[in-house]
Amino acid sequence: MAETPRIGILANPEKPGAVVLLHDLVKRFGAADRSVLLEEESAALAGLPEGVPLAEFGEAVDLIVLLGGDGTLLWAVRELGAGIKPIAAINTGTLGFLTCATEEESAALVEALVSGSYTISERCLIEGELERGGRIEETFCALNEVAICRAVASRVIHIETLVNGVFANRYTGDGLILSTPTGSTAYSLSAGGPLVSPDANVFVVTPICPHSLADRPLVVDASSQLVFETPRQRDDLSLLVDGHPLAVLKEPARVYLRKAGFVLPLISLPQQDFYSVLHRKMGWAGSSIGEGAGEGKP
Repeated sequence: MAETPRIGILANPEKPGAVVLLHDLVKRFGAADRSVLLEEESAALAGLPEGVPLAEFGEAVDLIVLLGGDGTLLWAVRELGAGIKPIAAINTGTLGFLTCATEEESAALVEALVSGSYTISERCLIEGELERGGRIEETFCALNEVAICRAVASRVIHIETLVNGVFANRYTGDGLILSTPTGSTAYSLSAGGPLVSPDANVFVVTPICPHSLADRPLVVDASSQLVFETPRQRDDLSLLVDGHPLAVLKEPARVYLRKAGFVLPLISLPQQDFYSVLHRKMGWAGSSIGEGAGEGKP
């Protein structure tokens, strides 16, 4: 018989209602005869004892219930790295593309986690290094995207791209994004990139406000090794990792990008899928075809 997974709860203290929801979840798991571990600051937020420090949290649990929005989830991935565990995120933020339940659905989520009636989608990540002056200065991983953009609203910037050692293009415009399928609904989408199914094994290179109409989003295999190279510019550039500023690029630099050696296991409730999320979050309309269509009926 499989061991019962250890459930941990990690909350964003800045979200309204976090304390009430924390107490409610602890109570519901307790009623189901399941104890939970709380991350240290989350426990302090709720006035509960024996929280686990964040640095030890990934090792202490088998499954994480996250209270927050997409930004909180991106932060958790950044902090836990390869030690990340399957995450079931309850949306207490705004859009919540990556969350699987609302606060109103938290009871159903507890029931699904206790009974094991949920699915896991393995989301690929990007890992990379920033090289300046011939040495690696930063290493990082991203769930949504890595972007280089202008740091000030002034002139266009130039970024050269290599794919598997082959020169692909020199992009001129406001910047350039490398997106995962998960990130295709984020910054890349706003820059004109395509929607990509989460199980597609690809990355998308999306130019931001390109100077040339010939510069279009480029889909590459996720096994590709990419380099974003910034020659000397007249203005500073920003390197963003999941929207988080990592570095200001004042001198020529190279950013090496590839598929990470670990994935994010993202939990979904039954009957949830990529397209139902698009329907809810993007306002896609339902079918106008008559009842019974698609079921073998005339």
